[in-house]
Amino acid sequence: MMMYKKSTLMPSTTILGVDPGTTRIGYGVINKNGSHLRALDYGIIEPTKGNGRFKDIENKLNGLIKKYKPDVAAVEKIFFSKNKKTAISVAEARGVILFILERNNIKTLEFSPNEIKAAVTGSGMSGKRVVSEYTASALGLKKISGYDDAADALAIAVRASFERGVDMMRC
Repeated sequence: MMMYKKSTLMPSTTILGVDPGTTRIGYGVINKNGSHLRALDYGIIEPTKGNGRFKDIENKLNGLIKKYKPDVAAVEKIFFSKNKKTAISVAEARGVILFILERNNIKTLEFSPNEIKAAVTGSGMSGKRVVSEYTASALGLKKISGYDDAADALAIAVRASFERGVDMMRC
């Protein structure tokens, strides 16, 4: 009887986290290999104002997709605020982002802000500083520099990495 040794190779998964916003869209790209997480890139997309805003988001997001070829994406669900104009603007950007991800055949997960905070820190009530610190720690970074939007996008990607079966979600 032949015995087969189980493979110890874990699939590597690239995850793109996106934090939609009105004037800035945060992005974070991480790699998951087994239980090890590593940040590949993070930053913000600052689309032009007015006409051409959606095309600008498309061009910049497509550039990230082309460069990193994510297996999975995760986008934050809309958090409704008192300012309806802001909520509508964020919803518009979010819709464009979801459309671009779908058009690129990228499996997309969506999480609420509280789901992200709870998964990363253990509490859905954690503040931005605590989320950023826990996210940095999970990714082996000393700190996440730059805008909160980028740190939030990395936290969204980290949350997606905890999703059961994320390693098998390749398109």
